Amino acid sequence: MFMKLLTPGPVQIPREVIEAFGKQPLFHKLQEFKEVFREVLEKLSKVVMGTPIVLPGTGTLAVDTMVYNYVNPGEKVIALTYGEFGDRLIESLESRGAEVFRLSVGIGRVPPPDVVEDLGRRLGDVVAIALVHNETGAGCVNRYLDKLRDVANSLGTLLLVDSVSGVPAEPIRCCVDVVATASQKAFLAPPGGAILYVNTEPRAKYPVPRSMNLSKFLNRIKDLETPYTPPINVIYGLNASLDYILGMGLENYHEVHRVRAEYLYSNLRLTPVAERSCRSCTVTAFYTDRAREIIDLLRRYGYVIAGGVGSIKDYSVRIGVMGDVSIDDLKVVTELVNEYVGK
Repeated sequence: MFMKLLTPGPVQIPREVIEAFGKQPLFHKLQEFKEVFREVLEKLSKVVMGTPIVLPGTGTLAVDTMVYNYVNPGEKVIALTYGEFGDRLIESLESRGAEVFRLSVGIGRVPPPDVVEDLGRRLGDVVAIALVHNETGAGCVNRYLDKLRDVANSLGTLLLVDSVSGVPAEPIRCCVDVVATASQKAFLAPPGGAILYVNTEPRAKYPVPRSMNLSKFLNRIKDLETPYTPPINVIYGLNASLDYILGMGLENYHEVHRVRAEYLYSNLRLTPVAERSCRSCTVTAFYTDRAREIIDLLRRYGYVIAGGVGSIKDYSVRIGVMGDVSIDDLKVVTELVNEYVGK
């Protein structure tokens, strides 16, 4: 049966990426693999500023790795949240023992940078501002990163960013201390690659688990090696998907996603979760009291979308526009949903 993924990730992967992923994995110490790894690192460097690191794992591991390498127990962190994954970032910070100051103005609404700066000045001794760039649970994107970078500089704090469902379709154009992301969403590759972009040396004084110790990875990257076995086949997939993305051009890649998302926002007869100014171009989220029925309806026609998460789990749906998705697919989905909710 036909099945097309319109999910927050994993996404519908282009055929050439699947074929690259399906190759026999090489021994990662061989020069032949190092050449592929070098190509991937060079291509990743064109997407976001910083030294790219690829660990075996998912986006959750990337976020935890960021937290544990840059925050120590007892340190003050301002954490912005506008949905479930902002709450999960806070959970990670609290598990590290940080003193977290939660800043929220509601689901799908992004706190203004001046509010963040005011809180930082009132608290004093803040080590980091932590936030989700693209909130997968609410279809909400924070487009203030350049201003928050200025705020962090003025406060002398780090800027730690979870962009698991953001880059490269939702671009980050400024230099951020650390960006955590993953292979299986806008990078169009299979799950299994936790990706970090590092612009500031790890500063953890407390122990970090060996599997996520960034210093070990940074020490080996110059020799095109990793301290442990890398996600070899994911790297093969990334090599092909990055060719696809960079061949299109980063600005064009963003525009393609913007057009897809805007089609849904403009035509679907459901209310978006996020405010207009911060609606995501990779994951759209809509309120509905018929979430389960809509998901089941689309599945019968071969389209897989996702339910909500967190506090809006039972009355929202999420439709991803990443991957091998066309406007024709979105037209079919829109027509089916509109006909159903119009009954």
